[in-house]
Amino acid sequence: MIVGDYCHVVSMKPYEHLYIYEIEGEVKDESLVSPDYIGCWNEGGSSFLFFRSDQRSLVERFVLENGSIRLVDAYDMDYEQWQGGELAPFRVGSLWFHPPFETSTPPENCRDVPFDPGVVFGTGLHPTTLDCLHLLVDFFGRNRPKRVLDLGTGTGILAVAAALLGTEEVLAVDINRLSVNTARRNVELNGLEGKVEIVEGDARKAIEEEADLALMNIHFDVLDAITDTEAFYRKKWVILSGVLRSDYYTLLKKLQKRRRLVKERRTGHWFSAWFEA
Repeated sequence: MIVGDYCHVVSMKPYEHLYIYEIEGEVKDESLVSPDYIGCWNEGGSSFLFFRSDQRSLVERFVLENGSIRLVDAYDMDYEQWQGGELAPFRVGSLWFHPPFETSTPPENCRDVPFDPGVVFGTGLHPTTLDCLHLLVDFFGRNRPKRVLDLGTGTGILAVAAALLGTEEVLAVDINRLSVNTARRNVELNGLEGKVEIVEGDARKAIEEEADLALMNIHFDVLDAITDTEAFYRKKWVILSGVLRSDYYTLLKKLQKRRRLVKERRTGHWFSAWFEA
């Protein structure tokens, strides 16, 4: 599958199959001795351990040795099932995103951008990500921020795009360790270690960081809290995404008291918007 301009592609899956173990409680000590261990996703008081092969006995021993956690369930599925679809190359402006495990020839005048979501949700093709990328390309067509703050960076795709489009420095933050590790890999794949810093942290605190442009493709409840802070309004420009229609109009009503809406994009029920002071 190819999204955007045609190219020659040789496809290889990063993982044939995933084995996922749902744990009640937060796993902090990841001392799981297995070459097939991929990583741990912590969210809402639960943890999800990812492996390339069936490791139930290992996980059961690990749970017994850590008495404060409990094995809830186990799942196995194809990689595409986990990601919600096949990974595919796609183009936004002059950027050609493609999985690093595929041989891909970008269209003429496009920058090659290898991008690996690992097991973090986000192939880059979700409407919130695509619309945010399109707004980012439009934004850099008119502006050149020196420092960008990417809150809830996930796979790091927006941070990488901002760096490639011309900003001098990006600070990208995510509360999830697996996202941080995945984003760092994507920074390294694109040789951007000197421009993009990925850190583990809470977006609601990281908004205090100085930046010209803030990017936030993140849950509504976090956005709602951040947009109540003075630090949010000190940013010259903001691009928001990941918001459904009813929540978007709630945010819009709040933000238009102190911000100008420059441009918005809508795909289905999802909204993304660019605001300036």
